[in-house]
Amino acid sequence: MIKRVRHHVLRDIKDKNINVDDHRERTQEFNDNYVAFTCLLANPNDGLLYCGVTAFNTDILHAFDPVSRTFRSLRYQDVAEPFEIKVHRSLELASDGTIYGASACLHGVNKRLEAPGGSLFRYHPKRAKIEKLGVPVARDYIQTISLDEPRGLIYGQTYPVFCFFVYHLATGQVDDLGYVGSITHISAVDDQGCLWGTWDSVAHNLFKYDPAQQKIIFFDHGLPDGHKMGGLMYPGSGPVDCMINGGDGYLYIGATGGTLLRLDPKTAEVKYLGKPYASQRMPGLKIWPDGRLLGVVGDTDLSYLFTYDRESGRFADLGPIIDTETGLALYRTHDLAIVDDAHLYVAETDVPSRSGYLWECEVKL
Repeated sequence: MIKRVRHHVLRDIKDKNINVDDHRERTQEFNDNYVAFTCLLANPNDGLLYCGVTAFNTDILHAFDPVSRTFRSLRYQDVAEPFEIKVHRSLELASDGTIYGASACLHGVNKRLEAPGGSLFRYHPKRAKIEKLGVPVARDYIQTISLDEPRGLIYGQTYPVFCFFVYHLATGQVDDLGYVGSITHISAVDDQGCLWGTWDSVAHNLFKYDPAQQKIIFFDHGLPDGHKMGGLMYPGSGPVDCMINGGDGYLYIGATGGTLLRLDPKTAEVKYLGKPYASQRMPGLKIWPDGRLLGVVGDTDLSYLFTYDRESGRFADLGPIIDTETGLALYRTHDLAIVDDAHLYVAETDVPSRSGYLWECEVKL
């Protein structure tokens, strides 16, 4: 159950009509003060929580100290170009402590020819320096990446054109696999090293990329009701809100409709496991130390934490994410991170009247 909830403010702005998809010129006050939390990475090496945010002043990467409850900018703006205004679902930790990330955008098509494209980057906390690795796909920005460290690969998916690419860390080579018509919020690599995603702008069927064959295998089926859940994240997006390797031979998927599913990589079979709440969206899934899945759902002031016992097939409701002291409710969830066995953090985005906050949940499971 949730014992206590508190929210943490990086920067804030109050406005009754915030719309980040409005491409008209914004005020300097808005650019300097609006943020939304989009990506979280708990780093056991230093105990910090790394936060990718939306920020129109390009200050899009921060570290949060759970002990002092303070933020520190990692100064991405020192290397940024003007169109790099968020780290969407693109922070990955390597075994040597390096953090890999990618930059995303929100500009309109009228600015497309001015924008060079999203960058892959890396940051090592001990060196405290951001290094850009390059722009994998010209003019498109990077919504999500997945690191396959054993094979030295980073998989990426781009926006606004939904392309899929493979980046080779050893050489800097980019394999641009081109337009696939769909996109996941974040993908996962199975035990055989294959990356799973979705393709086709209507059906949103499954595909896997096999690095051994260096090719995409396209399947003619997707998630149950996947075509109905397409576009719930943003126009054209697919139904996969979150995907993780469960460590038991399966991949687990939180779908945009708020359902939990299990994918068998050996057969590409997708099994429906259940829907813990009436709410849409399931952007965060993690594995608790005892093997249960921990997840977050929520959209428009209805956000909850839950667990799923893989042995019994039962969900457990941990409760709503509402600040214990102020009564403020989390508006829309976007990511989930576990810092220790008592503290979880949830990213909040797309609030129509203020900035998004970082939400700390003290739990007892």
